Amino acid sequence: MSLTIDAPARPESGGSATVPPERRRSHVGRERSRIVHYATWIVATVLVVGPLVPVVWASLWTVPLYDDGGSFTLRNYRDLLTDAAWWTAVRNTVGFAVLTTAGAVALGTLLAVLLRRVQMPGARLYRTLILGPVVLPGLPLMLGWIAMYSPAGYVTSWIDSNTPLPIFWNLYSVPGMALVAIGSLTPLMYMVVGSALSTLDSTLENAARVNGASPVRALFSVTVPMLRPGILNAGVITFALSLEVVGIPLLLGTSSNIDFISTYLVDNWSNEFPPRQGLVSAGAVVLLAVMTVLLVLRNRFAGDLARFTTTTGKPTASRPIAIGRLRWPMTVLVGGYFLITLVIPAIGLLLTAFTTVLTPYIDPWDVATLDNFSTVLDNPVFRRSIVNSLLIATIGGAITTLAITTIALVAHRSRFRYRRSLQYVTLYPRAIPGIVTGMAFFWSFVVIDPNGVVRSSLWGIGIAFAVRSLALGYSAFYPALAALGEDLERAARVSGADWLTAMRTILVRLLRPAMAVSYVLLFVALFADYDPALFMVSPGNEVIGLTMLNLWITGVAGPVAALGVVQLVVTAVVLGAARLVFGRISNG
Repeated sequence: MSLTIDAPARPESGGSATVPPERRRSHVGRERSRIVHYATWIVATVLVVGPLVPVVWASLWTVPLYDDGGSFTLRNYRDLLTDAAWWTAVRNTVGFAVLTTAGAVALGTLLAVLLRRVQMPGARLYRTLILGPVVLPGLPLMLGWIAMYSPAGYVTSWIDSNTPLPIFWNLYSVPGMALVAIGSLTPLMYMVVGSALSTLDSTLENAARVNGASPVRALFSVTVPMLRPGILNAGVITFALSLEVVGIPLLLGTSSNIDFISTYLVDNWSNEFPPRQGLVSAGAVVLLAVMTVLLVLRNRFAGDLARFTTTTGKPTASRPIAIGRLRWPMTVLVGGYFLITLVIPAIGLLLTAFTTVLTPYIDPWDVATLDNFSTVLDNPVFRRSIVNSLLIATIGGAITTLAITTIALVAHRSRFRYRRSLQYVTLYPRAIPGIVTGMAFFWSFVVIDPNGVVRSSLWGIGIAFAVRSLALGYSAFYPALAALGEDLERAARVSGADWLTAMRTILVRLLRPAMAVSYVLLFVALFADYDPALFMVSPGNEVIGLTMLNLWITGVAGPVAALGVVQLVVTAVVLGAARLVFGRISNG
């Protein structure tokens, strides 16, 4: 008996064995996924961190970056730190931030406790109203504050003429500006503290009740102290946002010669000849450093939450606290807060837009007009501002949503070695003041686009807006990804799909609701944004927020209010349509 063994077939050429198609496809898939991972990381890092390099460079250079020559210098920092106007702006800004943070912390915490843990009529309506300053553009509401509460405002004049009550507020002062900011930042404090409150186990509170404490005493002696990390976290965020505010000091501080850090930088860039761009860049670097330190502190406070953990494997549901007859006075007080901070400013904006002059001495019906809206439609700058903002919000929101989807998948659903750094890169733009973002992209385009092709177009502003809003869009993806298990994508990988195919065919389809939410959030943010455009706007690429800001400073009230109404209507329509669509999806 003989045994015959066939020799393996030789390849026709090349002298090496033929690679099976399955292995070849697997290798190509891995390489393709690897390219996507590195490309995502590089592009995200360059867009977020890269523009900051020219700002630092400009702060250390003797001449503007668009001029030839120059050398290293520290003179810009010396000029900044020896300028008395800079320290005046710092004192005003810090005082404003302290007042705003104290007011927002107190009101936000109180509203979170009342609306989430106390039995109170109208609580559901109030929980909806408190989100108004968050989802609606802040600049139009700010204009409404001025129309009603300024020294010549409708409410101020009416109280002064018809009541003996003293006028204790002045919006054109640092405390007055803080009042406006408290109205816009209290909802942020409410959301952070309310979120922390909803996760607390009520076991300790119930134990206090069993030992004789009243429900209210148990709430404020046990539960509220457990919120300390969340309050500190939200307080740091509020303080940081107060330091970078632009619209309030430009609208209210300019007429009273009250400079903040933001207005000091804008004034030395735009109103000095020649512009002190090196000094302004140095101020931007100092502000960026302070914001970075505050971000680190915020992360440390957030990390302390583990020390206050009360939720166990079987948490006890919290019971709403009954306050008896006090529920009606508390309802009236909370309703008064929303009337003063939201409803009356909104009415003031509408009255300014639909009248020739707003004063309590003339019946608004006698001076009602649509001329302000006619001016908006007839003025090419106004029309162009609306169209430009809509283009940025519509197209920029879509492109940014796709970019955030890719970043989130690489950061949370891959084994890419630098995936964790992507999370920090995505969140960091929220810590960068808007004016610093605008300055960063201005200098970046000066370096890489000396002819100004992108810088002078709408694309430049759109890119700056999109980078600044990365964290907002990313916030819609993180909870959705956390809720999705990895079983389906693992099954796809076992079946031979590479990472990119598994993400595209499975996860992206499951994340469509999150992508829709991200797009809506980005649309609203991009449509209302204006801070970065302060250093980048040029004739032809105006945006609606900056146009309103500039024209209000020059004394144009009615048409600017009409523009604000247009902005509010567009935002409300988008949010209403989104809610309708999401409601149908959830019910269907």
